Amino acid sequence: MSRTSLTRRSLIGAAAATAFAPYVKPANAAAGPIRVISHRQPALEYYTDQMKKALPEGQVSVELMPIDKEVELASITMSSKSDAIDVAYLNDTTMQKFAASGWLEPLDDLWAKYKAEFKLDDFPKSVIDSISYNGRIYSMPILTNTEMFFYREDLFKESGTALPKTMQEYFDAAKKLHQGRVSGTVMTLKPVDGCLNESHWYLNAIGEGWFDKDWKPIFNQPAGVKAINLMKEMTAFAPRGFTSAANDESTINLQQGLAAMGLQWFTRAASMDDEKKSRFVGKINWTAPPGGGQRIANDGYAISKFSSKDKDAIFKMLATAASQQSMQKGAELAMPPRLSVLADPELNKKYRWYAAARSSLEVGKPFPSMPDFLDVGAIVTRYILQAVTNEKEVKVALDMAAKETTELLQSRGYYK
Repeated sequence: MSRTSLTRRSLIGAAAATAFAPYVKPANAAAGPIRVISHRQPALEYYTDQMKKALPEGQVSVELMPIDKEVELASITMSSKSDAIDVAYLNDTTMQKFAASGWLEPLDDLWAKYKAEFKLDDFPKSVIDSISYNGRIYSMPILTNTEMFFYREDLFKESGTALPKTMQEYFDAAKKLHQGRVSGTVMTLKPVDGCLNESHWYLNAIGEGWFDKDWKPIFNQPAGVKAINLMKEMTAFAPRGFTSAANDESTINLQQGLAAMGLQWFTRAASMDDEKKSRFVGKINWTAPPGGGQRIANDGYAISKFSSKDKDAIFKMLATAASQQSMQKGAELAMPPRLSVLADPELNKKYRWYAAARSSLEVGKPFPSMPDFLDVGAIVTRYILQAVTNEKEVKVALDMAAKETTELLQSRGYYK
């Protein structure tokens, strides 16, 4: 997944325009500056600059670095219970691993304390779920990304096809629009990430998700089998090579008119209106995926459990950087997770896919709150691909995936 970005000159201009951020006086300024470590990219440069503006000069120290170096530094520091880092940038998967290790400060009490002041109810439930582990909040959301439903509006109108609201209607539309050189829908099934994302949508929209409350697999139960059976049937209307199609291939298929619709990330929407890349500028539109339950991903900033700084001050610094006013400008750099910003009329004029982004964000679901989920995903998608390519019966494949998943999670202490 890529993140929307601008040039460094644009970033500096945006940062200068947001000198409005209120100051938050730290309770213990004598303890030294709050140390923030972060991945370096334009949107994160902007938001860490907002953190620095939230406090008196010199009270925040920001270090930007490549993501692998940043996560490695955070892991080494927090695993040793050192207070050398106060705030770390983490994506949702890494956040879960850190939270499970006991390295992060739970934010529920601070969230409740400052909810009204910083309008924290502006974040939808799907975002709150993505920054939570075992029912507790551990991160301040900064950047989000969601899959949306891309569709050729002209083809739908010409054929008199209604926009699908359910997965069955999506199947029927794909069958109807599958004509000539135009495939009915894109399907992004390259292992592991592409297939995992597509499977996540089907298992949530038709099935009952991945696990029960005790982390026992349910994707092989009747609803899950029904979901993957429909996924298998849908491949008849996908472009050739769907098992090796990643986001780039599916994006190109939509841009070049080789597919009528399908699931793709928010960050791919702008390219549909780029005359240098798309042959159908203005003809592609967006809506929330039929059935909902598609993947959302969220990145944010977490407070180290071992920080010796005032946690209230740190939280208010983060909340100021993630405020509605701050994200109004930050929306020029990446998708904001605040509903009010996504609904802003001016931004909707500038980015015509924002309305669909908001509706998609409200119905999406993050991956299960499990630190080992990507390992599970590698297992399950291997069997799902065998099922959709007729190498195994769907039920047989999912039962084998459930058995292997259960063995993995048993070995990692998920079951008593």
